Amino acid sequence: MSSNGEEASMKFRTPFRIAALALTLALPAAAQADCIPDSVVSSQSTVTDPTFGAYTVEKTVTVYSAQNCANPLPVAGQFTYVYTVKVLPDSTIGILSLTIPIPSSGSVSQWTFIDGAGVNPTNIVKLASSVTWDFAPVGINPGEMSDQLVLVSPYAPGGNVASVAGQFGLDATGNCLGPVVAPEPITCTIGFWKNREEGKKGLLQYFPGTDWDAVKAEAVAISSVFGSVAELVDALTSKGARTVEERAKQQLAALLLDVAAGSLYPANTKCRVFLGANGTQIDLDGNGTADITLEAALTQIESDILSGDPALQQAAQELADDINNGVGVLRDDDL
Repeated sequence: MSSNGEEASMKFRTPFRIAALALTLALPAAAQADCIPDSVVSSQSTVTDPTFGAYTVEKTVTVYSAQNCANPLPVAGQFTYVYTVKVLPDSTIGILSLTIPIPSSGSVSQWTFIDGAGVNPTNIVKLASSVTWDFAPVGINPGEMSDQLVLVSPYAPGGNVASVAGQFGLDATGNCLGPVVAPEPITCTIGFWKNREEGKKGLLQYFPGTDWDAVKAEAVAISSVFGSVAELVDALTSKGARTVEERAKQQLAALLLDVAAGSLYPANTKCRVFLGANGTQIDLDGNGTADITLEAALTQIESDILSGDPALQQAAQELADDINNGVGVLRDDDL
């Protein structure tokens, strides 16, 4: 498997082989039956040679959290990006490489591929601002598909522009998810999320239609406290006299929705915080410097809620409340 290296061309010497993995970006065949993938985000798009239309490439990417049971290469606190490219059969020529931009030299920890039934890259080139899987000299021909191409990064997914090098110099670019510098965090309160759940007209512009269902489902998927969307919504909309545990769960529900919104729609300008080592940072003591990642804070909040200890549950409620109100949430100019 490839590993960190100098910012130069790097020959791939020892393939990372997982023979049981199916060539699909869904659940690997080797996974257990009760494994439910909870990818952060996935997308599929096509790139067509803009000059002659000599080829069309179907690009697919799925981004996995480290905890995802279907993640083919999990690294704690990081995201695994799995790409495939397929040259559609009606193309007349093939492609020679795929290039994904990265934020900086140290923004990826691994760049590799998973050997399977597809076309292997002959070389992987990692530079300060990009990773390229090279298939030259033969390339990926019409009707063929690459093996799974993998990046591991602490940076969360966002909009990116991938480059495809076609045969005969016919290159093209297209939108593609990739690791990006996380946008500024924007937190939303219990009140915002309750009103969105109730369908208040002024908030329907945020996460419209099925996007709202997706945010709630993602919030449950990343939580160890809520087992269903109904449980999360019940906690979020609770009111009146409640136990400290119930109040903590209400704050947790709002925080999870912020995290889910950031994971699914990082480019939105409302309600977005980010997990991962380079995600949102929290200042616990008010001195202006980061003390803990949001991911670590979320883990602690859920652990305290599940402890059954009212004192710990009170601490969880207060920390989640602070984060939801932006207290201690550091922005780029604070870091």
